[in-house]
Amino acid sequence: MKQYVSVCFERLSAFFKRHAAVCTAVGLGMVSLLMLTGMTSVLHTVTIDDDGKTRTILTLSRDRDCILANAGISVQPEDIVTGTESEIEIDRAFNVSVAVEGGEQTVLRVTGGIVADALKRAHINTLTHTLTDYAAEDALAANMVITVKVLENATRTETQIIAHETVLTYSDELPAGSRLVEQDGAAGEKTVVYRDYFKDGKLVTTEIVSETVTTEPVTELATVGAGALSISPEALTIDANGVPSKYKEVLTGTACAYTAKEGARTSTGTVPAIGTVAVNPKVIPYGSKLFIVSNSGYVYGYGVACDTGGALLSNKILVDLYMDTVADCYQFGRRQVRVYILE
Repeated sequence: MKQYVSVCFERLSAFFKRHAAVCTAVGLGMVSLLMLTGMTSVLHTVTIDDDGKTRTILTLSRDRDCILANAGISVQPEDIVTGTESEIEIDRAFNVSVAVEGGEQTVLRVTGGIVADALKRAHINTLTHTLTDYAAEDALAANMVITVKVLENATRTETQIIAHETVLTYSDELPAGSRLVEQDGAAGEKTVVYRDYFKDGKLVTTEIVSETVTTEPVTELATVGAGALSISPEALTIDANGVPSKYKEVLTGTACAYTAKEGARTSTGTVPAIGTVAVNPKVIPYGSKLFIVSNSGYVYGYGVACDTGGALLSNKILVDLYMDTVADCYQFGRRQVRVYILE
């Protein structure tokens, strides 16, 4: 048996020596086949749509940029690349020009859109310019030249008043509602140049060309009294009908009631208290001494006009009467009153 095994081994060795080249080739082929089988298992197909031109490639990469680079496809910053690792789409940018008659030409890189989009990117004001060759909704195309011209226009000049500012300070040493002017205010003036744009003879828009201040306004400086109310019951006499014996005028209208948080101030700087009356100062001037009764017989009594509010300025109500509590305000509600403006 040993002799038989030895003979077989010698014959096999002799075979490999005589056919060494063939055996090596077969071995390498098998290794290559194994490697190719492994690579094929990780290769995947990618379809690339390059601005309408489609091609399919095999690649090992999963990164979109690497896939394009390995395929020899370059993209520009303005190009739009979308898709996944298996489908990639490239929208190539193209040139569109916007030219203003008598001005410079602007070249844009776009991938689509309409004429209105190009005008916006070129900072063309469509209210002051008009298209000559295309409509605003026309689609953009490669090498398109969009020409616009400035609308007919004319300049005009206006002199305008500049309102002066008023700086108020408040003093408890002056009676409520009083006003001491230290420096009179004065309005200023400015010259404004406008340019009006017309289309088919109709005004489309106006822009300001320049503004020049010719006279500076002067700020009014005044001190407003924030002291105690300057009226007391002893200062007046009431007749048998409950009406002041002397008054300049009587007004009728609607009254409401309000209250305020601790530390609040009226529009004239006083601390609100019973007797504080909010008014429209164009109807009842600040500082006016008042006597107020309702048509139903409720007597609010003496007060001074030293506050205001939105409902008063819009003339929805005649007076707003200060109360100490919210409950008092609800109890008063809205009433028709007579307001006596005292002498």
